Amino acid sequence: MEVAPSGPQTLSEAHRRGTPLPLSQLVEGTRSRASIPNHLLDSKIYAKLKSNSQIQAEPSELHFSSFELGKNYTKILKLINTSSEAINIHIIPTQTKYFQTTYTKKCRLIPGLAYTLEVAFCPEEWRYFYDCIRVHCKGEENLLIPVHAYPVIDDLHIPPHIDLAAVPLGQSVHRAIPLRCSCPIDFEFQVYVIQPHEAFSVHPLTGKDV
Repeated sequence: MEVAPSGPQTLSEAHRRGTPLPLSQLVEGTRSRASIPNHLLDSKIYAKLKSNSQIQAEPSELHFSSFELGKNYTKILKLINTSSEAINIHIIPTQTKYFQTTYTKKCRLIPGLAYTLEVAFCPEEWRYFYDCIRVHCKGEENLLIPVHAYPVIDDLHIPPHIDLAAVPLGQSVHRAIPLRCSCPIDFEFQVYVIQPHEAFSVHPLTGKDV
């Protein structure tokens, strides 16, 4: 019986533009792997963060921030053998199509050495993305390394000081500061009054731009 060789497959999706998504639609679903069941992914629990008795993750989680659509970004993750013996670990890479994880598999990881993983990210939408890398180790201390990607509002212009005109006693004067974002997304804000004073008030202290 002949078996057709399998090869790498590329998932494609029509490029969506323009319309911002509401804050509730945050997480990209995982790629369908119904035809390739993964026993370690389906039957094991991955809850340990940063390190266990064998492996330390540096950094403990990955963040992609302030991105542009269609542009590629790369982060490096190291999984260091902190135990006193050579070990075998199984790495389950990111599962969503927006993140791609590559590394060179070693037969055994000796003490002090590390796997170096390269995680690439290419966004097609203005929203928050989440994925993770799972590391199956001997025993049940399996590691979870979260991977986050999100747009950052870095173009807000907040004045360093606010001048209020002279006002007669008993009257008030107002100054409005607009909060605008160049990214076509909803955003929330919160204002902290560090040193309150009865003569001044700030409102609203929280809000959402839609």
